[in-house]
This record gives sequence, structure tokens and C-alpha cells, in this order.
Amino acid sequence: MEIPTIKVWPREEKGTRPCRRLRRRGLVPTVLYGRGEPNVLLSVQEDALEKLLAQHSLIVRVEWNGQGDPAQIKEIQYDHLGEHIIHADFGRISLTETVQVAVPIETHGESVGVKEGGVLELVMHEIEVECLPTNIPENIRVEIAALKIGDDLRIRDLQLPEGMRAMGAPDAVVLMVASPTVVEEQAAPEEEVVAEPELIGKPAAEEEEPEEGRGERPQQSGSP
Repeated sequence: MEIPTIKVWPREEKGTRPCRRLRRRGLVPTVLYGRGEPNVLLSVQEDALEKLLAQHSLIVRVEWNGQGDPAQIKEIQYDHLGEHIIHADFGRISLTETVQVAVPIETHGESVGVKEGGVLELVMHEIEVECLPTNIPENIRVEIAALKIGDDLRIRDLQLPEGMRAMGAPDAVVLMVASPTVVEEQAAPEEEVVAEPELIGKPAAEEEEPEEGRGERPQQSGSP
């Protein structure tokens, strides 16, 4: 895997107000740390960082003022709406030592079970693996054509590149082909016929006029 480069800028001020000023300029305050070296306060363009995250590029080369270090994006903090990045941590790494990263799962083919009406359920969208930074793949490709209804694929079944190992439990289910959900149609309840109540007393044609003072509209005060 080719390690992408991200440009950063040193920052001297720290604290809430200076960080807010950076964010108003489209920059994200970051810190680079680890491997026994001093922490370095930096800032990075938010859109450049978002692009790396969209590409699942967690291993980068951080460069500033003509120098740089390979690093791993360790932590990303978002605002309360989850829309903007407000802080990021970079951890120094060695390109000759293994790291642990999350790699997306990508299915390939159409399973026999799906063709028969089953439903493919992706239980894990990514898995944690350990390998050298230069050997991190863009995704873990999973062949699903042979899976029938009721079959599943577990971490132990994954075909991983040489030198890579999965960090999860071997029996953990990655994906499965579930039986189709059958929805039983319920017959619509018959409409109940509501019988009209019988009139008690005289028929409408023979009803007496209301007595004087009953059922008449009250006169408004001041009427002539």
C-alpha cells in the first residue's frame, strides 16, 4: 500500500480560543506523539483529513517544514452534531513494525442462497487486523458465491494476505445468508354492521312540537 502524505502546519498556541480560531479558518488542531519523542502541536486542513478518512487511509506521512514522520490516525473527535472534525491525534509509527488497523469488508459475487430468495446480512463491515503499515490493503475481499441459505462466514474463514492476522475471535460471524422473511397476510376484519337504534315513542311525523320556552333560541338582550 502506498502511504499518502498529508501536509500540516505547526501551531504554538493551545487552548480553547486559539483552537476555535483555527476551526474558523477550516483547520483542525492536531497533535503528533509517540515513540519516545516530544509531542508536536500541529494543524491540518479539515477537508484534507476528511478525504483520507473517506478512503480509509489511517496510515499517513505527516509533513511540515521539510520534515515528516509516518503516523497512524489514532483518534478523531467531532462536534456535537457529528458534522465537523474538531481534533485529531496522530501516533508515530515505524514502517518495519506491525500496527493494528480496521479494514473494510468487501463482498464479491452473488451467493446461491440469495438467488434462492435468502438475504445477505453483513454482520461486520470491517475487521481489525495486524500487519506492517506498508501491507495494509484497501479492503478484505470475501467470495460469497458458494454460500447457501443458512450458511455463514466467520473470521477464521477469511483468506487474509500473507503476514496479516485478524484480531477478532475466530468464531465471530462476519456475514451470513439468512432465510427470507415470510410475512403472513392477515385477512381484513369484516365490517361490523351497526344496527340503527329503534325510536322510542311516537314516529317522527307524529312528534309533538316542543312546549313553549323549550328548544327556542334565547333572545339577545336589547332586542326590540
